[in-house]
Amino acid sequence: MENKISSDAFVNGNGKVHLTETFKISGKQIAFEFNKFYYQEILNLLVNVHENVIILPELQVKRLLMVTMDGFLCMPSNMGKNGFLETLPVKVYTEFIYKDVIYIADLFFETNRTGKMCYYITFSHDEKATPDENVGFGLLSLAFCNTSLYKTGCVEIYHSGDRLVISNLDVTRITPPAGDLDKIFIKAGIKECISRFIYTFENYDTFKTPLKYLLSGKPGLGKTEVMRAVIDKCSKHGLVIIPSEMNGAECLLFKFGKLFSPALICIDDIDLTLGSRDNGFNKKALSTFLSEMDGIVQNQIFVIATTNDKMLVDIAASRPGRFDEIIDFGEFDKVFYLDLIGQRTDDECIISLFDESILKLMDSKKVTGAFIVNLIKQLKIMTKMNPEYSKSDLQNYLNSSYKGFYKKQAEGKALGF
Repeated sequence: MENKISSDAFVNGNGKVHLTETFKISGKQIAFEFNKFYYQEILNLLVNVHENVIILPELQVKRLLMVTMDGFLCMPSNMGKNGFLETLPVKVYTEFIYKDVIYIADLFFETNRTGKMCYYITFSHDEKATPDENVGFGLLSLAFCNTSLYKTGCVEIYHSGDRLVISNLDVTRITPPAGDLDKIFIKAGIKECISRFIYTFENYDTFKTPLKYLLSGKPGLGKTEVMRAVIDKCSKHGLVIIPSEMNGAECLLFKFGKLFSPALICIDDIDLTLGSRDNGFNKKALSTFLSEMDGIVQNQIFVIATTNDKMLVDIAASRPGRFDEIIDFGEFDKVFYLDLIGQRTDDECIISLFDESILKLMDSKKVTGAFIVNLIKQLKIMTKMNPEYSKSDLQNYLNSSYKGFYKKQAEGKALGF
């Protein structure tokens, strides 16, 4: 079998590429189909090695030619921010040595009959050589360890295929949600635990110990705000993974996370995703989650998850050893009421409405932080509509709002959304 692959190019005055010679290699081809995420990771590895941005003993890239859709030459040195290609060339030809075997690779992508974009890499080698049949995944492993675009930051992933393989994960880099732990009104003990979680992640090279936390509490107590703060901090020191529409492929969360170090998986409302044996909700996902959390082979992935009620999470998933901490947020502390109100408004007329009697009424109903935030939003409108708005009006509104949201809920239960 003879495979002809272009090795050199001539660029004319218009910048068009003309192939001037071919590289002939008699041997076999090894073909791989990847998703865009894998394809770009391998391409960035080859470019960075070719440009001597990184030196690897097992990989030397001798020649690299990239061609745009219009047939223009794209020089490997034309890399974008942080040494990564900003756009994918349509065709890439490269000659490299991997584990002492010479390969000629053809990287390309095209639309199949169903309209899906498919990404391919074919590797040719001399018939006398003994190639690595998994050369594609070998390069991918090198990319994840050395040049990955996703070593830090935040990604959203979802399962888009039928098979439980990582290549069916769609990976989208997203801007981490803004969060500041110092501005969240939670108990000092909780803040200390969360700070320890972040510190361990930031210093993973020192501790080599992942942490797994479950945040439990009624809606509106700050669990989601805490998670945002964790994501904001940790995404600067490793990869943060936010799953979306996994469709029963929760096992891939851990397989994907194991490619990076450190990695953090964030699962909001884990009870809705996994449930428990008692309610029979998504038993397959629950079983997978349990085995990945602390199965026979220990993994090195951080996990932070939230639930409105820890009793909704299977007892086996929440036992010590799977989660390192189960943090109960309890009720929203009355000492935070005025601080939160002052954070949300500087209108003295609104602030003055909250005298001791109003604060006691709020405490008796166990209002949450989310309820107070919404209350201030409504008061800004109501006081503009009625400049004579009084404490009596506020008391009536508090009572009616409570009945509106929780008319079937017994007095003393947490009030929130």
